[in-house]
Amino acid sequence: MYAIETDSLKKSFHGITAVENLSLHVPEGSVYGFIGENGSGKSTTEKLICGLLVPQAGEIRLYGKSHEDPDVRSGIGALIENPACFPNSTVYQNLMLQALNIGVKNPHEEIARVLRLVSMAGAAGRKFKECSLGMKQRIGVAQALLGRPKLLILDEPINGLDADGMRIVRETLTEQAKQEGVTVLISSHILGELAKIATHYGIIRNGALIREMPASSMSDECRDFVLVNTSDNAKAIFMLRTKYKEVEDSDSGIRVYDEEESSNVTGFLYQHGIAVKEIVFNKVGLEEYYLKVMSKIGA
Repeated sequence: MYAIETDSLKKSFHGITAVENLSLHVPEGSVYGFIGENGSGKSTTEKLICGLLVPQAGEIRLYGKSHEDPDVRSGIGALIENPACFPNSTVYQNLMLQALNIGVKNPHEEIARVLRLVSMAGAAGRKFKECSLGMKQRIGVAQALLGRPKLLILDEPINGLDADGMRIVRETLTEQAKQEGVTVLISSHILGELAKIATHYGIIRNGALIREMPASSMSDECRDFVLVNTSDNAKAIFMLRTKYKEVEDSDSGIRVYDEEESSNVTGFLYQHGIAVKEIVFNKVGLEEYYLKVMSKIGA
């Protein structure tokens, strides 16, 4: 079953199209990475799914039901753009207001639970306005987790986080998906971090979904290569192209595709009097894959 399914979704503002014929398919229990440039329609799509905006055409179904169904809506946790908190209230007070607003049972215990999940228990008494950007983002994730939602919709939740904060949020979302069966729709510009947790991807541009796939399919398209730097890269490229079908000169070194053994490259270059300074087996990453997709559709 799909946790989120949209059919030909459309939304425009003052005649400017934000979302155009968007049909999204987010499997239940997945971590769905929603990728696109600024202004591509990610936040608008998430707001439509959450019921914060009304579509001009199309349908939105959550777990097979209308997204307007009150029972379905009660199972959504969301962080869209910025945490909705009162600046002069403490972290705990803001979470309590949200817990009471959505009818959480045992709110004190639930607040303690979500603060532990995002490693913010020690900041419960701090005023929200005194928190750093990264702390505010983690508080926003904690808000979204209140009440144990089945579906999390997160818009740039790792924006402003340091390395440790990213790790905490990454581990929290992975745990929620794997152990609690929570479905996560997450947009992010930090594609390296997204690649560590996403099980599925959707790429959006100018309001239209241009590609949708499981992470395993994307991994198959992200080809392996041997990256090598030598004492004479120009000569090395010339010689390697006599042996391999695809050799590419990149900023980080020479890429030799369709070769699984780096020792074969080293040995070949040695035979031709070229010293190898650095060699590593690598794979095209999510960010590079995304940029190539963008270029193919006319960046």
